[in-house]
Amino acid sequence: MLTAGGIIGVLYAWRGGQALLFLLCVVVLLLLGGLILQLFGPRRIKVERTVTPARPVAGDTLRVQVQVSFTSRIPLPWMIIFDDWGSVSHQELLFPGFRRSFSYSYRLNEVPRGVHQLRACRAVWGDLPGWFTGSGKPAGEATFKVSPAPLYFRWSAPEGGVLPDQIRSAKWNRGSNEEAVDIRQYAPGDPLNRIHWKNSARRGVLQSRVPEQERGRMTCVVLDNCAVSYEVPYGALGARGRRGERPSGFEQAVSAATGQLLSAEHNGAYVQLFTGGWPEGLARHEGLGKLPVRVLDMLTEIAPDGGRSLPELLEDAARSWIPGMSVAVITGQLNEDSAKAIARYLVQGIKMDLYYVWDLPAPQRGSAGREKSSTAGSISDSLRRLGATLYCLDGALPVNGHGEVEFHVSAGKPTIW
Repeated sequence: MLTAGGIIGVLYAWRGGQALLFLLCVVVLLLLGGLILQLFGPRRIKVERTVTPARPVAGDTLRVQVQVSFTSRIPLPWMIIFDDWGSVSHQELLFPGFRRSFSYSYRLNEVPRGVHQLRACRAVWGDLPGWFTGSGKPAGEATFKVSPAPLYFRWSAPEGGVLPDQIRSAKWNRGSNEEAVDIRQYAPGDPLNRIHWKNSARRGVLQSRVPEQERGRMTCVVLDNCAVSYEVPYGALGARGRRGERPSGFEQAVSAATGQLLSAEHNGAYVQLFTGGWPEGLARHEGLGKLPVRVLDMLTEIAPDGGRSLPELLEDAARSWIPGMSVAVITGQLNEDSAKAIARYLVQGIKMDLYYVWDLPAPQRGSAGREKSSTAGSISDSLRRLGATLYCLDGALPVNGHGEVEFHVSAGKPTIW
């Protein structure tokens, strides 16, 4: 504008004329307005944010309530507040005039797990035509944590929580919800007198009654967070345009671990948690009832960057196993080394539940001692024959915080209700 004013001033001094004088006066007035906006514009801009709900889980829609206040000696035609949360951003157009405080809200949809911090906030204001603007960085920070969405399983469903499978079982049993909770899939080693033949005939698979001592069983949860375990196998890659539609394998694993811990908390059962990542190299929790905040924070911040492999985690966890305890192993990809470690404990008579995302063909030894590909079975099939209970997490999505997946007899196809 100064350049335009200088050119018009030179032309007016050289040629004169009413038209050039009028243009020169307009430019001078605009320059004075811009100067006043810069000198007496907004100061001490403060932005306060309140995020609800206070403890969200992954996939929730959050509501951000924003309170803006500032001081200014002149009326402002407009102001824009930019919020940058990294994965998503929001901008709000305000018309202050003589007002000095505003309140508005916006939504963050399907927020992923993790710690979310406001990366940048910027306020921009200007005159009515928008030719002169000013900007500033308002004071105020905002951080919130999003916990993983728990993925519950039939035997670990919290009491009082209605799951889709319980609703379906209630229809079969004419309103008998108790039977749906007291029955689970048959596991190798269950005695014949505990098989529920009537429910087995309805489902098409063997069902067993859950004894009282098994409902409040002690569990050790071993969560594998080694990056190698969550590398997607080539055969499991979907179409390029649809790869972001479902949670990653590691997110499914964390959801499964969260569901087990929260179920133990609700039922007052004893539970152990072993995973890599804390400063001592091993995240560990042992206890009854209420989960410490540090455990939930760890599950919120954990990433697939652990330096300890699954066999190493199992070896560390085995030192604290209690007789009668069941072990829940949660991993991404079943490989031969992990299968050997799990098989060693299965042979020792330890009850193990295996939660995995991807399966691989079981290696087969040839006559010369070389490994060759086998299409007759997979690693999960081999572990199932040794007595492991298998759960495939691929495609298991938490629904309203109460997702459920059922273990299957044949590997590769999860049954989701």
